[in-house]
Amino acid sequence: MQSKSYPSSLASEPTPSSEHLNLARPKKHNLRWMIVGIITLLAVTNYLDRGNLSVAAPLIMQELHISNAMMGVILSAFVWPYAIMNLPTGWAVDRFGVKLLLALAAGLWSIVAILTGFARSVEVFIGLRVALGVSEAPLFPAALKATDKWFPEREKAAATSVYIAATQAGLALAPPVSTALIAAFGWPLMFIIMGIFGLIAMLGWLVLYREPHQHPWLHSDELRYITAGQQHQSPQEVKQGNRIPFSEWLALFRHPSLWFMVTGGFCLQYVFWFYISWLPTYLQQAQGFTLSKAGILSALPYIAGGLAVLIGGRFSDRLVIRGTDPFKARRLCIAGAAVLTALAMFATAHAGSPSMAVVLLTLGMFTYSLSSGNYWTLAAEAVTTKRFVASVGSIQNFGGFLGGACAPIVTGIVVDRFGGFVPALTLAGILALVSACMYGLALRQRLPI
Repeated sequence: MQSKSYPSSLASEPTPSSEHLNLARPKKHNLRWMIVGIITLLAVTNYLDRGNLSVAAPLIMQELHISNAMMGVILSAFVWPYAIMNLPTGWAVDRFGVKLLLALAAGLWSIVAILTGFARSVEVFIGLRVALGVSEAPLFPAALKATDKWFPEREKAAATSVYIAATQAGLALAPPVSTALIAAFGWPLMFIIMGIFGLIAMLGWLVLYREPHQHPWLHSDELRYITAGQQHQSPQEVKQGNRIPFSEWLALFRHPSLWFMVTGGFCLQYVFWFYISWLPTYLQQAQGFTLSKAGILSALPYIAGGLAVLIGGRFSDRLVIRGTDPFKARRLCIAGAAVLTALAMFATAHAGSPSMAVVLLTLGMFTYSLSSGNYWTLAAEAVTTKRFVASVGSIQNFGGFLGGACAPIVTGIVVDRFGGFVPALTLAGILALVSACMYGLALRQRLPI
C-alpha cells in the first residue's frame, strides 16, 4: 500500500513500495504458495498430535482410573511447556533461521508422538506430553517468519490463514481418524501412525524450503512481486541482520502494547483450548453422546473453524487493499470475532438440547476462528522492524498458551466442583469479552521497535 494511505502518525514507518500497486500477480509462478503448502502439511500433523489424546482420554481415564481433574493435568502437561518455550523459540527463529528450527521441531514432535504409543502409565504420559509441548513450540513463530519473507503485505493474512485453517483441519480430522484407528488397532498404534505422518512432512520441508533470494526454483517475476509489496528494511536493519542481543529482546517487554497482546492472547486461547481439551468429553458427559458419535460430532466445529479462518484472513486483507492501516485491520478483526465468540459461549451454556449444543459450539468455533489468521499476522504488523517478527509473535503466543494451559485444569476443577459444564462455558465467554477489550480498545499503538 502507498504510505499516504496510512495515518500521518505512521508515515515515517517503512511501508510497501508503491510499485506493488501496479505489479500484476505472476500467474504462472506461485512457489510462495508451495511454501505455504508444506507449512500447512506440517500444521496438520502437528494438530493431529495435539488433538488425538483428547479423543482417547475417556479410554485412558477408564484404564488408569483417574478423575476429570487429573485428566485435566495430563492434558495441560502439553500446554505449559509449549507456552514457556514460545519465549526462547521466537528468539531462536529470528537468530538461527526458519529452516533449521522447523526441521528440528518437526522431527522431534514426530518421534515423541511415536513414543506415546508405548506409554503405559500416567507419569510417562505426562512426560511425553511435556516433550511434545517443547518440540512443537517453534512451528508458528517459524511459519510466521517464513510468511513474512515470502509474501507481500496484501497477501500476508490470506497466506497465514491457509496454514492456520490447517490446524482446524487437523483438529477436525483428529476425532474421526483417531476414533477409527483406535477401533481398528487400539490407541497405541494410533499414536505411532500419526507420528510417522509428521516425519514424512518434515522431509518435504527440508526439500522445499529456502529463503526467497536463495531459492533456485523462484522465478524473477515472482521475486519482484514479493519484494515490491513488502516493507523495505532500513540500511541499519540490513547491517544488523539476524544479530539480536538478549538485551534488545528483553526490552520488548517494556512496551504496554506487547502486554495487551499477551493478555488478549491468554483469554482468546483459553476458549480454543476448552474445545481441544474437553469437547469430546463434554459431548459424552453433558449431552449423552456415545464415544463414536462424539468423535464424529467433535469434527464439526473444526470444519466450520477452518472455513472461518480463510474468511477472516481474506476479509482483513480486503480492508488493507482498500486503504485501512494493516495494524488496525488485524486487531479490529480479532476484537469483533472475540465478541461473537463470547455470545456463542453464553448461548451454549443454556442450550436446550444436545443438537442445539452442537450447533452453538460449531458457531462458537466459527466466530473464534475468524480471528485466527489475524492473530498471527498482527504480530508482523505490530513491529516496525522485521528483525523481531518471530519474537513478538512467540511472546504473544506465550500469553495465549498460558491461557491454553489453564483451560484444561480450570475446566476440570469447575466441572468437578459445580457438577456440570454451564459455569465452565460461562467463564470461557467472559474471557472472550476480555480479549475483545484488549485488542479492540487497549491496543492502539505499534511497538516502537
